Amino acid sequence: MPKLLVTPGRFALKTAVVFAGLLSMSVAFADTLKVCSDPDNLPFSKSEGSEKGLYVELAELVGKHLGSSVEYVWWLTHNQRRAIRNTMDGCDAYFALPATADYKVRGADKSRAFMDVGFALVGPASFTLRSLEDLKGKRVGVLHGSPPHILLSAEPGYEPRNYKFQEEVFDALAKGELDLAVLWGPSAGYENQSRLQNRWTITPVAGFGLNGQVAVAVSKGKTELRDKIDHALTELQPEIKQLQKKYGFPQAVPVVLDAKGSWNTIIEQVAGGTAQANVKKFSDKGAAKMTLAAAEKTDLQSNMIKVADVDMEEIKGMFNSRCSHCHGQNGASPQSERDLRKLSKRYDDKWQDVAHTTITNGRPELGMPTWGGTLSDADIRNIIKFLGTIQRK
Repeated sequence: MPKLLVTPGRFALKTAVVFAGLLSMSVAFADTLKVCSDPDNLPFSKSEGSEKGLYVELAELVGKHLGSSVEYVWWLTHNQRRAIRNTMDGCDAYFALPATADYKVRGADKSRAFMDVGFALVGPASFTLRSLEDLKGKRVGVLHGSPPHILLSAEPGYEPRNYKFQEEVFDALAKGELDLAVLWGPSAGYENQSRLQNRWTITPVAGFGLNGQVAVAVSKGKTELRDKIDHALTELQPEIKQLQKKYGFPQAVPVVLDAKGSWNTIIEQVAGGTAQANVKKFSDKGAAKMTLAAAEKTDLQSNMIKVADVDMEEIKGMFNSRCSHCHGQNGASPQSERDLRKLSKRYDDKWQDVAHTTITNGRPELGMPTWGGTLSDADIRNIIKFLGTIQRK
């Protein structure tokens, strides 16, 4: 995502974002590969029509690789985690989730990452993006509450214009009401290719939590199935690239908008063996371009953000996986009333008590769920500890 961090089509705000499709039991125990997918979520999955979506076609390829037939159970995935809870009993694995370690699903393990995804800049071919600074003074279309909206709203000098649907952003671009847009790459690329005859240039971006990788979630204990899926996904990399091309997924080298901001994720991937990354070129403004190529951890160590409190990073990940869909990544919502960086300003020295009561009891009338009983008191206090690190003085 992220909807890992992070949220396609009419469901483009899934964080980031926004990965549908489920896989099956180990062939040692079953001949059928059960796939649970969203029936209306192109370019990822579709129950009817000639285009089935990348994840459905990939599931067919994986099933063939495992020697299994494939069956589907269709389930709308407006809420990704709820979809996993509701479908995991009927299917055995979920295609696909953010691969980052801080996106955790209770009762499931994950395969190695098999594909890069992220947000992308949409604009005319005449515009060249080198760094975030290039967006200053531009009318930039974003989806409301998306990571690009949060990013551009929090920084001075930018002019984000938010919309509810991706189609509205493309229409505003065509009318000249926008100069550029930052949208979820797979869905933007698919619409640009399928509906707009590749009118716009789609440039993938990285940094600031705008990019990541996806993996397959497999029920805990099914290590044999996970290993078989890992092997299949490795063998199917050429076919995955072809599917990305078929569905318009951006495949160019991402422009890293925040060089330092993305190193932690890259280092984790390199150290964990899920991907290798290499810095190709730095500009005067500190931007960089990233390609999938062999690299040693030490190659990037000097650019890595120093994290003194590893536990705090874990707490931040727990917050983002549960709360960012309403309060924004790291609590930085563009909606003032949901911006958790302002708690100390609103409630002075009582903000921690207010936060504890609100998280525990919820505010159902405002859409805030009750977390007491779902989260332990220790987890709630840890989240408040994280919130203390983001308060604005």
